[in-house]
Amino acid sequence: MEVRGHLELRTTFTDGVASRIENIGYLVVNAPSAYNILLGRPMLNILRAVASTRHMKMKLPELGGKVITIKLDQKEAKRCYENSLKTKRGVFMVTTRAPSEEGVAPPEIVRVEIARERRP
Repeated sequence: MEVRGHLELRTTFTDGVASRIENIGYLVVNAPSAYNILLGRPMLNILRAVASTRHMKMKLPELGGKVITIKLDQKEAKRCYENSLKTKRGVFMVTTRAPSEEGVAPPEIVRVEIARERRP
């Protein structure tokens, strides 16, 4: 994963009826993902949002008191998830050699590719 930078954007959360605008700081990375953005727990707490991955919904209060319900398209979510399983993933293992007479040997970094089979 390569970090490209960070920026702050005015982000609108809406369900078509109610809306809320917040300034959110984003970390921009170059990495394959099925997601457009990831909101961490600190931001969810600031928004007072409740996310349900099972129901593919997020609810948060509008500043006026209404509840905003953001729904995900289940067919699109399934397609994105299946596409994320097709990406080639790599794992780095760090191994150390036995100490030599000069002292501790530096660790070796070995790249191991995970099989490309589809996983549940």
